[in-house]
Amino acid sequence: MYRWFFVVFFLIAGGGLLLLPLAGPSNAVKNDSRPNILLIVLDDFGYNDLGANGNPTTPTPNLDGLAAQGVRYTRHYADATCSVARAALLTGQFPASHGLRPTHLGLSQGTPTIASALGQDGYRTQHIGKWHVVNATLEQSPGRLGFDNWFGFLFQSELKGASKDGINYPGPTYINPWLRENQSPPVQFKGHLTDILTVRAIEFLSQQKGQPDPWFLNLWFYAPHTPIEPAKRFKEKYPDTTEGAFHALIDQVDDSVGRVLDALDSEGMSDNTLVVVLSDNGGTNSYTDNNFPFYGKKTQFFEGGVRTPLLMRWPGHIEPDTVVDETVSILDIFPTILNAISASAPEGLVGRNLLAETLTPSPQLYWEYSSSVTHRFSILSADGRWRFSRGSWLSPILNDLDADPTGRENVVESHPEIAAALTDDYLHWRKKARRVATSYERLNDNGHAILRNKDLQRSPGSGGFTFAIGVTPKDATNGPQVIAEQAERWHLHSDQEAGMSFSILGLSMALPALPPGRCSELVVTSHFGFTPIKKDANKVFIDMFVDGEKVGSIESNNPIPQHNGYSNPTYIGVNPHGQLPFMGTLSRPVILNERVVIDAQGAMIANGISDVPSTCPPKPELAI
Repeated sequence: MYRWFFVVFFLIAGGGLLLLPLAGPSNAVKNDSRPNILLIVLDDFGYNDLGANGNPTTPTPNLDGLAAQGVRYTRHYADATCSVARAALLTGQFPASHGLRPTHLGLSQGTPTIASALGQDGYRTQHIGKWHVVNATLEQSPGRLGFDNWFGFLFQSELKGASKDGINYPGPTYINPWLRENQSPPVQFKGHLTDILTVRAIEFLSQQKGQPDPWFLNLWFYAPHTPIEPAKRFKEKYPDTTEGAFHALIDQVDDSVGRVLDALDSEGMSDNTLVVVLSDNGGTNSYTDNNFPFYGKKTQFFEGGVRTPLLMRWPGHIEPDTVVDETVSILDIFPTILNAISASAPEGLVGRNLLAETLTPSPQLYWEYSSSVTHRFSILSADGRWRFSRGSWLSPILNDLDADPTGRENVVESHPEIAAALTDDYLHWRKKARRVATSYERLNDNGHAILRNKDLQRSPGSGGFTFAIGVTPKDATNGPQVIAEQAERWHLHSDQEAGMSFSILGLSMALPALPPGRCSELVVTSHFGFTPIKKDANKVFIDMFVDGEKVGSIESNNPIPQHNGYSNPTYIGVNPHGQLPFMGTLSRPVILNERVVIDAQGAMIANGISDVPSTCPPKPELAI
């Protein structure tokens, strides 16, 4: 445990004054000296939707007041879509390192999150509101990722009721929504969604007064996301226009933030609560210019799509009216919260402690979207000057944000060397981010093993998956033998007489036998795309490669999601019952959390079959 000491210093970038804690070792600190944590996320709330950022027409008096009571960051980067931004916030890591692109299922159980870290430190943890950490099921719900209790909805398509087939959902609404209490089925509530979530948050706060341990409230509003349905009492205050309705919805969520902050005051907890408010991505620009003065909008990797408000208040630790113009990101929230409570951080956090006496330099920031058919990415240089973006339908774009902070001007022709260097940096990062480090239990010297952990990345059936292994069959062996098998999900068997058999979630193919006596590099790669938000994206692609040549493929539309068996171990060289052992030798497999394609298709994004790490030993060079 630690005792707090304090130091006052000037934060040069913002010109403000911060009063910050320095940690020193002590065994005398009581639990109630640690701050409570209130983390509020707004949905599709753009930079220009916050009055404190310079917009006099947007109705955010409570958020503006919060900014005046603490620190406002003018250059905070989240993501271009909500689901991956929320994963980055919870884990403090790039979403791609968890296989998360917008059509994935969610985070694997056991993934360290803010909630699990705080829970281990004695915090009571509560989630209220939207989840949408990609397309989660109850197995990837808040209750499976560190929260003691949760109330809300897994994603917005549930708000009119649950799906009967797991594919088709009624759609989002604010009016009389269907909401879940922990793992229970949805129940319809009367009223406006924003009001319901606000009341629940206030009730939670009232229950914490006098409790011996601190709390973490993760309050994720849905507003001002579409549909634009403000409550009548707010809608009546504004002109009967689309912009008027949008401002009414902002007014309502701002009012709710104010009510929650008032509840903190009335319960006497404001002074010992770190409040963080941010938005997950830029606004849509559909009803007003949400992201002015920045170019771009939600779903786009431009400044307007990924640059969002960030506010923090912690009385006695953050000086009021502080403005910070340095580059910060949503990845910084996790380490900042852990530092505030003097807790140790899990390995692999990307971000920095924003309350450090000296803010360390920002890392390079990466964004990507990949469906294995289309691909987009963007990278922001560590000094915050250069943004490079490229995609399947997007020509190379380089922004010099020192010269043009709005990100409108493309200067790629003037600085091709910068674009090339940033592309190399991205490709290097991507290859590292997509490698899945499972546990490996070795069973014998022939490569038989059991793989566990990283369940949603280790298992095919949601998003991208690649399994590569070096296979050396023994001469003159017949009968089925296991190369790899995961109960309820997939298997790959070898038979020197009948050939290989492959099955994945009911889709199967027969393949030629591998040549005996030598190592063949075998790659199984697939993409299962499911989304309740955009049903026409539900497609399956499966390819099989041997020594870099495609030997089989499957393509299917509108598959039925199958969520059983993800946590089952993957067996290498033997089935789960210890039967059908592979009689040759198998290398340690390589697993990637995305599908690879043939080299010609992957040239732009360096995602071809030749980019899979080799699984066979190098062939000896012939003597000349």
